[in-house]
Amino acid sequence: MQTKSITKVAAVLLALTAGSALAVPGKPVPGSVQGQVLDSRGQPLEGVQVWIKPVVTTGVAEVLTDEQGRYEVTGLPPVGYQALAWLQVPYQGKMFCSRLAHPKTSDYNTFNPRDGLIRNFRWQLSGRIPGNEDYSDLGYFGGSLPLMAGFGQERWATQNDEIELQLTPVGPLIDGSAGKPLTRRAPARGMVLDVPIGTYRVKATFISATGKREPLQVSDSDGHYAGEATVHFTPSGTLCKGTSGGAPGRAYVYWKFI
Repeated sequence: MQTKSITKVAAVLLALTAGSALAVPGKPVPGSVQGQVLDSRGQPLEGVQVWIKPVVTTGVAEVLTDEQGRYEVTGLPPVGYQALAWLQVPYQGKMFCSRLAHPKTSDYNTFNPRDGLIRNFRWQLSGRIPGNEDYSDLGYFGGSLPLMAGFGQERWATQNDEIELQLTPVGPLIDGSAGKPLTRRAPARGMVLDVPIGTYRVKATFISATGKREPLQVSDSDGHYAGEATVHFTPSGTLCKGTSGGAPGRAYVYWKFI
């Protein structure tokens, strides 16, 4: 009996993928989910991919937002779902994929659309993804900067050493905003997490396990080193839907002792 029910849910969702209507403002009808997708400045986003995905079976209802950033999926069976959305953004000649955020933490919970409900989204450049237990860069809306020790050095970092990065935006960030200078620390063998996608001028300081600080030379590749370097993010992958993780891009920072 349970197998028949799950099969029926999957069949209905496949039909909804092709036939979901775009939303019009109003109270959600029973068995429906509707909402609006906004950018980081509060403006509507058109053409965003929204998934209403069941948590206990296969199938997904997929719909694109209209010119007002609105969407609606109707006729959903009364089971548990999650609402997910992704935005593809061209930036400096590359195509990045950003998972979009909910405005409230409680909106990440599984829901039943029996009475109809609203799930809105917004474009968030950084922050932890609620409900994501992955503590790598997949658990954040921002990008990451892996710290790569340059070859040919006489000294090496230990597991207890850290590196502090000073990051200054060069030009606008991926959403067109100016950004702001950042100072971030991470294990010397790790990566700096959750940085808004952009181009940055980078300076680095080595912090030993005893607290001693010393400047480092840096590079955007294991080549020319200097007191500062300009690093560019590259996309994490080519697919732009289906994952619950973040990590829209990475910018590698190579470092050497002076």
